[in-house]
Amino acid sequence: MKRNLARVSTLLAGILLPLLTTTTPALAIHRDDGEVLGKPLGAGLTIVYFVLIPVGIFLVVAALSVLPSTLARPRYRPGKAWDHEPVVVGRPNEDAGEASGTARGGASAEW
Repeated sequence: MKRNLARVSTLLAGILLPLLTTTTPALAIHRDDGEVLGKPLGAGLTIVYFVLIPVGIFLVVAALSVLPSTLARPRYRPGKAWDHEPVVVGRPNEDAGEASGTARGGASAEW
């Protein structure tokens, strides 16, 4: 019985102590920190500030991230005919000329 009482009291202290220490400033009666209270926001302005503006920003960012892919030319889809110009990647320059055939290269570094 004593052991159960100790466990329950420890559990309650572990839950209530942090809760009470963090909410104590909210329970203050007098505002003496120099705070100047303004006019409270109505429900409409609260919805505009905290819902509509963030959703609008999200939609603008989403539109800007989708825009490049919508402006690109059509992609190749498997099963369709290839109707684009060929693109060669990694071809050596035409002006480089032929290799002399004397360079061995490789790990020996004899170029």
